Amino acid sequence: MSQHRYPARIIILDYLRGAAGGVLSLLALLLSAGILISTLIFGALTALFLVFTIRTLLRHRLRLDVSEEAIGLAGAPGRVIEWARLEGVRLRYFGTRRGRGEGWMTLTLKSGSRRLTLDSTIEDFPAIAARAAAAVRANGLDADAVTAANFTALGLALDGAGSTSAGLAP
Repeated sequence: MSQHRYPARIIILDYLRGAAGGVLSLLALLLSAGILISTLIFGALTALFLVFTIRTLLRHRLRLDVSEEAIGLAGAPGRVIEWARLEGVRLRYFGTRRGRGEGWMTLTLKSGSRRLTLDSTIEDFPAIAARAAAAVRANGLDADAVTAANFTALGLALDGAGSTSAGLAP
C-alpha cells in the first residue's frame, strides 16, 4: 500500500493565495462600508477566499491510501473504493494556457454512491492514474472520448474506451 499527499509547496502556495486574497478583499470590504454594491462584491470575495482557504486546509490534512485492492482516504472507511467495484472513471484536463503546456488534471472515481476526486498535484499522480486505468480494463468499463484521450496523453491505454461516460454524469 502506498500513501499519497499533496506536496507542501502546493499547499503553502494555496495558503498564501487564500490569505492574500482574503486580506485584500476584507480590507476593500472595510473601506467600502456603506456602499451597498461594493459591500456585496467584496463580501462575496472575502467569503470565496475563506472557502478556498478551508478547502486548502482539508487538502493539507488529506492522506490517500492506494493498494492493489482499493483506493481511499486514510481514516475514512466510507471514502474507500474497491478497484474491483469501480463503476465509473473520468479524467479531465484543465489548461491555464492555450495548448497543453500548463494545467492540471482531475481524476474522478465512482463506485455506487461513493465518489472520489483528486487532482494531478497529488504525489505520484501518474501511478494512481495507471492503477485506475488497470481497473477500467479489468472491469471492462467504457470511458468517454475525453477521458480516453487524457489517459492516452499520460501514456495509458484504456483498450476500447470511448463509447460511454463510464457511469459518471457530465
